Amino acid sequence: MNCTWQAGRDAPADTQYFLYWQNSREDNQMECEFYIKDENHRNMGCIFQNVSIGSEKAYFLVNGSSKDSLIQIYDEKIRLHKIEKLMPPSNITVNCDEIKNDCIIQWQQPRISHSNKDRCFKYEINIKYKVRMSSLILNINSYICIYQYTREKSNIFLRSNTRKKYVLKMRAAGTACLVNPAWGEWSAPVEFGK
Repeated sequence: MNCTWQAGRDAPADTQYFLYWQNSREDNQMECEFYIKDENHRNMGCIFQNVSIGSEKAYFLVNGSSKDSLIQIYDEKIRLHKIEKLMPPSNITVNCDEIKNDCIIQWQQPRISHSNKDRCFKYEINIKYKVRMSSLILNINSYICIYQYTREKSNIFLRSNTRKKYVLKMRAAGTACLVNPAWGEWSAPVEFGK
């Protein structure tokens, strides 16, 4: 988990910041493990490793110290699953049947720390034609814009042209299970077809 903050407008140059967080009421408050420093060597961000997301709001506290001034604290409670950025589905494979003109697309759900249930996600699939002009390959600019939504971990794509090469991208969003409902990152392109 990466956290960042900005120095207060009127904060003296010697101000140093410290971040603490508490995952649930039962957990102990932890100070940042790895601070990110700005050009003045002030702590302006933090990296926490091995973060698990629970159902309760996490509590964050940033406090500062200065020789010359009192620094106002900043604290907030946040549901971590609402700000989690989902990685794309992994292990995307496409297997085409050359006789039937259909292709089976399969993938693994994004990894998250707090659930491994398939029903937690919905998926968006984007498939485009790949165009080759002489020896130059264009970046997928002539395409079939197919957006398919599914909750399964496989899908059947019926090719309209078996002599075309296709490029597929996927992304995921949460549907339940304390998973962020915002669409995550697109996967790396996967090419298939002739």
